[in-house]
Amino acid sequence: MACCPCWEGVFGTGDAKLQLKNRKVPVSALILGCAPIGCGWAGDVPESTAESTVLQALSLGIRYVDTAPWYGAGLSEQRLGKALATAQSTTKEQVALSTKVGRYMVTKAEAASYGTRVDSGYDFNTENYHNNVPVWDYRKEGTEESLRQSRQRLQRNFIDCLRVHDAEDPERWEEACSPDGAIAVLVSLREKGEIGQVSLGFNSVPYLMKTIQKYPNGTFDNIMMARTWNLLDQSSYPLLLECQKRGIKVHLAAVFCAGLLWGQNFFMYRSEIPPELTEKVARWKELSTSYGFSLPQVALAFAFLPSCVERVAVGCASPEQVRGNVELCDVKVPLELWQKAQASGLLPQHLQIAE
Repeated sequence: MACCPCWEGVFGTGDAKLQLKNRKVPVSALILGCAPIGCGWAGDVPESTAESTVLQALSLGIRYVDTAPWYGAGLSEQRLGKALATAQSTTKEQVALSTKVGRYMVTKAEAASYGTRVDSGYDFNTENYHNNVPVWDYRKEGTEESLRQSRQRLQRNFIDCLRVHDAEDPERWEEACSPDGAIAVLVSLREKGEIGQVSLGFNSVPYLMKTIQKYPNGTFDNIMMARTWNLLDQSSYPLLLECQKRGIKVHLAAVFCAGLLWGQNFFMYRSEIPPELTEKVARWKELSTSYGFSLPQVALAFAFLPSCVERVAVGCASPEQVRGNVELCDVKVPLELWQKAQASGLLPQHLQIAE
């Protein structure tokens, strides 16, 4: 029986299989996820803590950072830019940076004139830091304004990787995919050498799938996806297979289910945890400890199994959290653990994991 309904029909429909390799996760594969320093689900993060979090990551070998205008309505980008400027004198290696387009900031006083484009889902705790709110816009002018603001906050003109963010309803998706929409703008920026890579950053597997299938190979260098490839949910298997086929690298986020697999009472940024998942987490923890590993070590190792997964983002709100995530790296989980997980129904039988 499949782990979840989304697996039904995935296997046995063709010869292609997702390449899964049991490998260590090097520190160089980590992305410092900077949403928490924008004062989101992690609560208020003082500016000094935000800076020390970034500097700690750099001191421990993390050389890739990811942010977005959405994270704290620009607060995460602003803090990251200041921290990277501070680090320039001590960090010789270049730090790769990714941010996102699809939203730009206006003041609350200006917001009324933007109507339904003011993003109603904003839930960051930033009232003590600024008076801005996000406006969504995937048109050419909106994309260019989003990037202009990001460059200013980040104190950086060249962006290593620029992602179209959260175009996950019909109106936003059509706008992003229009002939002069966000995706076309990013491709043009890459051609001109103003950005390094073109990417997508979505939660929705169906929207990611139809976006990469709409465009020719080579359009997207990578995608960032969240929530759907982890110990509790493997529903993005078909998407990973499509990325493997097209040569698109994958950057994973929320591989700890936004806290639950780290022992926190959060599941995908909410405090309500389905009872069936509590039981499943307990089983994973028992299996992990029986082999001498922590549950987070196994969770990170699982995320890195697909060969198309290039990097894993770890959101951190403190230097302690950075150290905790780095300590999970360079660990080899035995193949026998994955086989036992399959035998006990924690993972689908059809996964073919190579040593």
